[in-house]
Amino acid sequence: MTNQFNYAFDDEVVSKFCYDIDNNKRIDIFFTGYIDLIENQYFSDRPCTFIIEDWQEAKSQIGDDPKRYPLDRHMGIFSLILYMKLQEDKLEMMVNTLDERFITLIFKEPKIRLQINDNETYE
Repeated sequence: MTNQFNYAFDDEVVSKFCYDIDNNKRIDIFFTGYIDLIENQYFSDRPCTFIIEDWQEAKSQIGDDPKRYPLDRHMGIFSLILYMKLQEDKLEMMVNTLDERFITLIFKEPKIRLQINDNETYE
């Protein structure tokens, strides 16, 4: 699976999770560090936020179930991002939740960015 991002969160536990329930168009995932894939360097003490917002459509799948449901159907608090894949206008990611579920999320035409604690932003 190809990672088309300049950053990764391999083995990084989510430190905070926010889902905007009011308009269902923003998820903020906080980490204490990340991997910079351009510099090939791990920053363990550089807090950051991975932001997914303003998507056109979002679906979810639970475990091995091939059926896709609305995003809210399986939403839970993320503990780990297991993988992320960006293809054309779709972001697919598998997460593990605090209640030990494996959920695949598919976002159509999302805006994604990584905000570093020093206000540096990667889009």
